[in-house]
Amino acid sequence: MTLLAPSSAGTGGASPTTDEPEERGRFAQWRSSWTLALRMARRDVRRHRGRSALVVVMVLLPTLLLSTVVTLAYTAQVSGAEKIPAAMGTGQALLEGPDPFRTSQLPDPTDGTLGTDRTAKTIAGFDRQASTFANADAVARLVGADVAPLQRYGVRFTVDQRRVTLNGLALDGARGLGDKLRLTSGRWPAPPPADPNAPAEALATPVGLAKGLPEQGTVQVSVDGTERTLSIVGVAEAHDTWATPGVVTAGPVGTTAAYADGGWIVLGEDPVTWEEVEELGAYGFRVTSAEVLRNPPALADLPPELLQDASSGQQQMALVVGLAVVMLLVSTTLLVGPAFAVSATRQRRTLALAASNGAHTPVLRRTVLAQALVLGAASAVTGVALGVLAAWVVTRVTADAEYPPFGGPFDVRYGILAAVALCATGSTFVAALIPARRLGRLDIVGVMRGQSVSPRPSLLVLGAGLLLVAAGAVLTLGGTGVLDVNRHLPQVLRDNAEMPVVVGAVVLIVGSLLLVPVVLAGVGRLGSRLPTALRMAARDLARHRARSAPSVAAVLAVVAGLTFGLTGLESDTEQRRQEYLPTTVPGEVVIRAAQPLDTAALEAAAPSTVVTPNEVFAGDPQMYAMDMPTTPYRAHFVSVVPPGCDVEDTLGWVTDSTRAVECSVAGSQGNTSNTVLALSAEELIRRAELSGSDAEKVREGAAVLLGGTGGSVRVAQGTYRVDPDGDGPADPRVRVTSDTTLPVVHLPLTRENSGRLLGASLAFASGTTATEGWPTRVESWTVREPGASVPDDVVERLQEVLGDEVSVQREDGFQRGDRLAVAILLAVFGLLILVVVLTSTALTVAEQQTDQATLAALGATRGTRRVMAGAQAFVLAAAGCVLGVGVGLVPGIAIARPLTASSWDPLTFTETETGTILAIPWAELATVGVLVPVLAALLAAAGIRRAPRVTRRAT
Repeated sequence: MTLLAPSSAGTGGASPTTDEPEERGRFAQWRSSWTLALRMARRDVRRHRGRSALVVVMVLLPTLLLSTVVTLAYTAQVSGAEKIPAAMGTGQALLEGPDPFRTSQLPDPTDGTLGTDRTAKTIAGFDRQASTFANADAVARLVGADVAPLQRYGVRFTVDQRRVTLNGLALDGARGLGDKLRLTSGRWPAPPPADPNAPAEALATPVGLAKGLPEQGTVQVSVDGTERTLSIVGVAEAHDTWATPGVVTAGPVGTTAAYADGGWIVLGEDPVTWEEVEELGAYGFRVTSAEVLRNPPALADLPPELLQDASSGQQQMALVVGLAVVMLLVSTTLLVGPAFAVSATRQRRTLALAASNGAHTPVLRRTVLAQALVLGAASAVTGVALGVLAAWVVTRVTADAEYPPFGGPFDVRYGILAAVALCATGSTFVAALIPARRLGRLDIVGVMRGQSVSPRPSLLVLGAGLLLVAAGAVLTLGGTGVLDVNRHLPQVLRDNAEMPVVVGAVVLIVGSLLLVPVVLAGVGRLGSRLPTALRMAARDLARHRARSAPSVAAVLAVVAGLTFGLTGLESDTEQRRQEYLPTTVPGEVVIRAAQPLDTAALEAAAPSTVVTPNEVFAGDPQMYAMDMPTTPYRAHFVSVVPPGCDVEDTLGWVTDSTRAVECSVAGSQGNTSNTVLALSAEELIRRAELSGSDAEKVREGAAVLLGGTGGSVRVAQGTYRVDPDGDGPADPRVRVTSDTTLPVVHLPLTRENSGRLLGASLAFASGTTATEGWPTRVESWTVREPGASVPDDVVERLQEVLGDEVSVQREDGFQRGDRLAVAILLAVFGLLILVVVLTSTALTVAEQQTDQATLAALGATRGTRRVMAGAQAFVLAAAGCVLGVGVGLVPGIAIARPLTASSWDPLTFTETETGTILAIPWAELATVGVLVPVLAALLAAAGIRRAPRVTRRAT
């Protein structure tokens, strides 16, 4: 054999030939043994394609996933010079603002901008109430170069009775802006005419075409509440900082005078330097300079107060990538470990023959390690290549999205991907290292006789495992405050609250893995009480711990991670369920919009329903007006005045009263809600489910108050002064016009009643003396189906007709938004468990061909062999799942405390200490802990098809 150790002088072996030196160097022996091992590994990979394919898949898939995520993450992280094409195209800089105060910024203002307390310098000829296009000349004189003004706006239009919203961009692309705005067909549009009744020429982009814009022709749109006709004269590719425009015009098409969302692109050949960026900051501008992005200044030149933000994004990305690489190393090692453990077990007879002929232990180990290197390297390189390809496909598919998630240039980080491939190869090597190390204790005689029983579990390993599990549990629970052990921890752990949790979780997992062999031995002892098939499977796991322990450890780690995550998620979900506040009566639909809606249009969209506009007290125009007041005015108020409080105390946020917390209980300036309903008497009675004397009180003008007691309540009305341009606190000059005592109907302070009052804490019947002269507005609309819940098709129809920017919500109670994510998580983790279990079972059954043949010779049927294979898979999966749930519950309980210790009461708007909310997802854990082992048993049983080969013995 080629694995024979070379004969030495004096051993009786053949004398070496004159062509080979008597004594080879240590390095030469090492190199030749590795060369031979790699050659044998390549041959073994070709001969056992099924086993090799399993290893390749288990290494390739995590590597592919991580490579895809890393590439997409860096592509989505648009920074530095990557921002230039979308921000300014071929221009030199993008100016935004100006703000009223001087600003200091980082090279990229989106990374960090800080306003100072110094008023910005005045720009000659600049009018803050005018548009960016009107102020273009003033900005051009300031920077000493030509500028191209741009303006962002919203566009709404109707397609097949469905309202569609687009992002619009006002920018003259004829000035040559490169990738910022590039014409692909047609011609550049002319500037829009000042007459709003005249058509305005525009360009459609792929985003606009996908949403229903024509490539040519006219379309009626609404811009800032103004109807306008757009004439499409071409198609262009447009890019912007955050969203992709759907329509482009050469100038503003709205009627609003002042624009806050816009800027100016500095044109020409002269770059805007860092010194000029700082000078423009004195005028209140936020500047994105192409020169500064390409050649950023030194850290010493940056504002000291923003230095912490300068590299935080890159550090966070590096931390996330580092954690992901560690997860790849751990997951791949656990997934591939069982395959190499069983592979080494299958080869032990060949290795024992080699050892009996003189092969040294390192040579035997290299035969197993070489397979890991060959399979790991091939899988890692292929996985990285496929991951980059998958990331490129994703970026191409999402390139024309309105809000592209990966808007930057395709960014392949070769160094990081090389590290990913190296870690994937290393994890495969580590997975094979454990069974390879066991070859040092290979019992040649026992193997040749067909005896392969694992040695007794080490008491030292048992003690170390128990100690680590206990220490890990204490650190994990103590780090989150479940156990009070903070005073016993070292100073470094006390200073970093998250460190005990991280260290404890790692120690807990490591300790539990050390206990796996002991647990398997216990499973073998407990199996004596089980049925025959399960008893044999339990005994097999206990006797061949070297083969079964890696598989059980892999299942344990997977289920522990799943249990930890699901327990924290379920506890957080339970808290959100307890804090949920209904929006209306169950089954009804609430419609809210920033702009007024036509009730008749709503009734036409939902003809079989009852549509009700809900009016509210509208005392302060600043709370709802589209055009904000610019001069002082008097706002109206209505307040419930509790006993012992003055009217001014109920306006605490206006008068700065020190008694605002206990006095501003309900009204237009209430602590919990500033909404006061003014509904028709019958609608209010229906919503509050009132009858008898309470209903009659409401018809006569009684107040409906959420919470409280008593038969009457003091209600004050009046006005106070508001100065929109005021720099500081001013006397509100409160005037009380009405201060009366009214009868009241109290509703219990519950979340359901809050929904019945549409989030208000005070309501009156409209048309009564209490609401006479009130300024009101329609705040929302309710749509209801008499005696039933509003059907899904009606809700969808309303959303289509009203458009994306209008909120259409049916009250269905608390709904989990993560059910799909949990289902995907369960499917992925369940698949991982199945892969591990079935891999181990398949290789074990292949190893037991001799035993299977013996059983067949004794009369065992295919059904019997299937039951035995299924029992092996079930016991292996069940043991790992039970251990995993037990281990994962410890960090799951720990994470539930910081997630749920503080709760928010939406009725009182106060933070409450309700104690830890612990919810264990038994249904999801049972799905993994019961259903997956059963499914694994069924699949393993179905895999037994052909009968084993039975040969006649010679004796």
